[in-house]
Amino acid sequence: MPISDISPQRILAALPKSNRDALTASEILEQLDVSAALRDRLLDYLTAFAASGLAHTRNGRYWRKAAPDLFMATISVARSRDAFAIPIDEVQRKRGDFFISPRSLGSAMHGDVVIARKAGSDRRGESASIEAVLDRVNTTIVGRLTRFKKECFASPVDERLLYDINVTPADSMNARDGDFVNVEITRPPIAGRPPEGKIIEVLGREGEPGIDIEIIIRKHRLPHVFPTRVVQEAEATSGQITLDQIAGRLDLRDELTVTIDGETARDFDDAISVQELPSGRWRLGVHIADVSYYVKEGGALDEEAYRRGTSVYFPERAIPMLPENLSNGICSLNPDEDRLTMSAIMDLDRSGRLVDYKLAPSVIHSRARLTYTEVNRFVLDPADARRTHDVTEMLGRAHELALILIKKAVERGAIDFDLPEAELLFDDDGQVGGIVRAERNIAHRIIEEFMLLANQTVARHIEALAAPMIYRIHEEPNETKIAEFAEIAHSFGRKFSMHGPIPQRGFQSLLRDVEGRPEERMLSYLMLRSMQRARYAAENRGHYGLAMKTYTHFTSPIRRYPDLVVHRILRELIESGRTNPELSGIDMGSRVALKRVAASILDEERERELRASLEQIAAQSSDRERQADAAERELMDWRKAEFMAEHVGEEFEGIISSVKEYGFFVELNEVFVEGLVHISTLKGEYEYEPRKHRLVDARGKRVYRLGEPVIVRVDRVDRNRRLVDFSIASHKG
Repeated sequence: MPISDISPQRILAALPKSNRDALTASEILEQLDVSAALRDRLLDYLTAFAASGLAHTRNGRYWRKAAPDLFMATISVARSRDAFAIPIDEVQRKRGDFFISPRSLGSAMHGDVVIARKAGSDRRGESASIEAVLDRVNTTIVGRLTRFKKECFASPVDERLLYDINVTPADSMNARDGDFVNVEITRPPIAGRPPEGKIIEVLGREGEPGIDIEIIIRKHRLPHVFPTRVVQEAEATSGQITLDQIAGRLDLRDELTVTIDGETARDFDDAISVQELPSGRWRLGVHIADVSYYVKEGGALDEEAYRRGTSVYFPERAIPMLPENLSNGICSLNPDEDRLTMSAIMDLDRSGRLVDYKLAPSVIHSRARLTYTEVNRFVLDPADARRTHDVTEMLGRAHELALILIKKAVERGAIDFDLPEAELLFDDDGQVGGIVRAERNIAHRIIEEFMLLANQTVARHIEALAAPMIYRIHEEPNETKIAEFAEIAHSFGRKFSMHGPIPQRGFQSLLRDVEGRPEERMLSYLMLRSMQRARYAAENRGHYGLAMKTYTHFTSPIRRYPDLVVHRILRELIESGRTNPELSGIDMGSRVALKRVAASILDEERERELRASLEQIAAQSSDRERQADAAERELMDWRKAEFMAEHVGEEFEGIISSVKEYGFFVELNEVFVEGLVHISTLKGEYEYEPRKHRLVDARGKRVYRLGEPVIVRVDRVDRNRRLVDFSIASHKG
């Protein structure tokens, strides 16, 4: 199937380096297997390449030009309003960002993909100027409207967008002064003149219920309304399981399977079963909703799932990847109903070593919908069991097996960041009444370990059959960032080293050393920030944090698009064993298949097509995951600011979590809120010592250092900017 999206970096990489091999636009489309509908967009990229000097063109043919001073980048604007060009090329990005002066920014805005030219260096570091804007990300902008008699303008909610947007009264949809509006940009900023736009939605006013979610959805460009053709395709899906659908599947309906999820969960991707075999081995079944059976490649549902990439979860609302009649209906492993699944049935010895497995399309009948709280209560007090005997017996086996897998993970070098997450408590009026630590108990660990094993087993199987796949990768940490973290750890009297055959041991050791200490939470966060972000890729680079050489995502196809794609690849491999005469009699989902198949079972054309599409899918899925995480995090910050606005003047205990030249940030112990103590609120003259992460009074009477416990007073809250200002009330030490 032709790829329905392209990126400028992929187009540039496809250009030949010699004019003898120059290509036309049509030849590039064909070579990349890109839909002809994207021809105009491709021509825009090629025109920009030629105009900026990245490519040559002659008689409608294009080839790459050596241009060491030019590079593609993403524009990032900081809260300080300084702009930077972040290179897209991975090698260039590791060398650092490029400062962009306001004069050199041109018409580019935060988030845009551009061609930049290196412009030397100064006290701020390397600098660059913008040659061309390739992709304008901010086609719409959310802002607050200021209305005059003859003109209006919208001030962006996102302070990284540097310009107000001019709106004529005729294009204002009669929005009132102070309304939050969604503005479509009709002309970007040019030569210092602000952008122009027209209002396409009036979202509401500050303080109205749900206005924050509506703003964040649009600010982060989250698709939230399913197109008509997607809804129609979903509604055409039968909600019943038929005998024809069950035929040829592994029938596991007589086996005891259960789901374990949060109290408020409505879509159930996974179910588990655990048996103890007569041989003494464990048989763990991880049964995942067979979404790929219902969402066909290339259909309207598939295109929309690709566009969304992931489900997004807010405290009172979810934006699902799939319509609810699928995600909460026929695909959800609801109790007491037959459901189509893809099962990973894994046999393990008493040490937790995988000795055999079978991956197969299946059908199950879940016996119970359990919650994490319920399972945790059973583990802590088996006598308090409130389920049937067979269910409680299975939970006992699941607990025992999970403890073995946890021990094995630690031995392997896996790093367990048990970082506390905030959970909002709402009062009867729907307002935030409190912020507490979200519970993570042994029930969560049971499911986590079982899903990790299933993901790893599927990844190893597909890779061993030499088939292309989307990997979940986590690359090794950047040496500079690790050195900086080691320096911070040393300032707390903690030794940290990554030397040895298993470098992750250093992280494990430090986490054990600080467990229960005041600095535990802060050092854990800083440790995590010193690492690279996990992402999706078509090339395997291992998973550092899990200490796994091969890993993928398979267990959540209802809410993650890469999992759906991995299901399709696995299904294609399994079905090839049934349809290919050369593979007759080989169960391609079994471990035995790895010994009997010596080469890739996909033909060369199919393998090439799959690899090309997986690169684009991995990039898109990683981007959508980042956007979803940012949106969820921003809403949480918004709600925290609203909560703290009701506590101005009150005092809280906290710990200094970051020190800057302009002050230091304090994270409150009980309510998981971070705020700034500005240097101007401190008595005396202070100097910033970045290497020691501290502010020092010039007279030497007072030092504020990273990790120091303090008591702060809430002075001011800016709800719209999600900023909380503290001042020092007293010192704990």
